Amino acid sequence: MKKIIFFATALLTLVACSKDEIGGTKMESMAGQWYCTVDAVDDNGNPITQTLDGLPNSGEDYWGVGRTLVLTYNTAANTPDEMWINIMGIGNFAADYNYPLYPDYDFITKVKCDQATLTFSSNESANIAEPDIWSHEEEDAEGNPIVVIDYEVDPMPVTIEGRILKGAGRQNNGSPADSIIMYVKYKDDPWVPDDGYTKYKISGIRYSGLEEND
Repeated sequence: MKKIIFFATALLTLVACSKDEIGGTKMESMAGQWYCTVDAVDDNGNPITQTLDGLPNSGEDYWGVGRTLVLTYNTAANTPDEMWINIMGIGNFAADYNYPLYPDYDFITKVKCDQATLTFSSNESANIAEPDIWSHEEEDAEGNPIVVIDYEVDPMPVTIEGRILKGAGRQNNGSPADSIIMYVKYKDDPWVPDDGYTKYKISGIRYSGLEEND
């Protein structure tokens, strides 16, 4: 019995030590999942109120997607001064207007970080999101369905200025939450400045994992 107890104690000690040694990534303070909205804003960061031709317009929730999920996470090198930002779910804003040559606004890009100030930025950084592909279905000579690609539009590089604010947001249940805010410009954005804005504001709060906050 003493041998069994000793073995069990030693095993628990080994497991505990292993957990202590694992630790987190070097971007742990800035990594996370965020629920965000996307607004079209002017140079001062204010949502636009009208387009250049004078038509009323609200830049708030510009794409009409409501909340979209944004991911921030460490690179494969796991360095303390850079991370990936992944925003999926915006899609092709021009799709409703039948402009197939307009690109998606999703992006996956690498940014430089300062963990002391919780700020991050990039300058026309590469966007490795999937290209926007427009296709249709046809039949081959034997009558089998095949997919024919009409257009393939590469994602636009992005310039980003952003920061994370500890405890500055509020969950639905009233509890404090970290917030994130970034201003994004796409290189060769076909909608800027024709619609009266100069950049996009992506902002939101950290995902809590609680159903009551969804």
